[in-house]
Amino acid sequence: MSDIKAPEFPKNFLHARWFTDPVCSWSFAAEEAIESFRKHFSGRLVFENRMFVLYRDLSTFLKNHGMESPADFAPRIEKVSRATGKTISPGAWRKGNVPESSEECCLWVKAAQSLDPLKGNDFLARMRKVLFQQEENISSLSVLQEIARQSGLDPSILEEKVRQENCRALLSEDMALSAQEGVETRPTLVLRNSGGDRVLVGGLMDPELFIHAGEVLLREA
Repeated sequence: MSDIKAPEFPKNFLHARWFTDPVCSWSFAAEEAIESFRKHFSGRLVFENRMFVLYRDLSTFLKNHGMESPADFAPRIEKVSRATGKTISPGAWRKGNVPESSEECCLWVKAAQSLDPLKGNDFLARMRKVLFQQEENISSLSVLQEIARQSGLDPSILEEKVRQENCRALLSEDMALSAQEGVETRPTLVLRNSGGDRVLVGGLMDPELFIHAGEVLLREA
């Protein structure tokens, strides 16, 4: 049980919070698993993409991992690819073509979600493909504008939204929720039934585990 209130929803529904970061390779690798989970519970699910910032300063992030340059982090990306079987390129890290702050990337996601939730989720998925497949820097304004266009969002409106204080408040809300939920890794799935029973699944890529946890919660509601 948890004292964190989820939105009210029907008894036969499941509430899910999916905590990720656009720069997180494990989150990219888990996209198929979470999509299988969502399809399984289609019509019975309230789903939220929530941001859990990976790093605010790249230099500090690398230093905390005992590294000096983004290229030093590339083997970590290759490890995720080997472990999950998903093709993930470390090229952006090798070239130093990565954001100085993943927090800024998260702000763009929150802005996109606030304009249109479905297009915002598409924006997030496209950001990851651009970083982990096309090896482009997703903090580059021109890159972000192109991703916005591909997601059906007006780049100028989105850019204006990112700079607004309420966008930062939305990200702060996500970060506060991650702390309250006890989230420590990316990605993490937090599930609740209508009775408030809760399951947290951190970092696992098996969709069957997500589905099993959800079905158990629905039976116990």
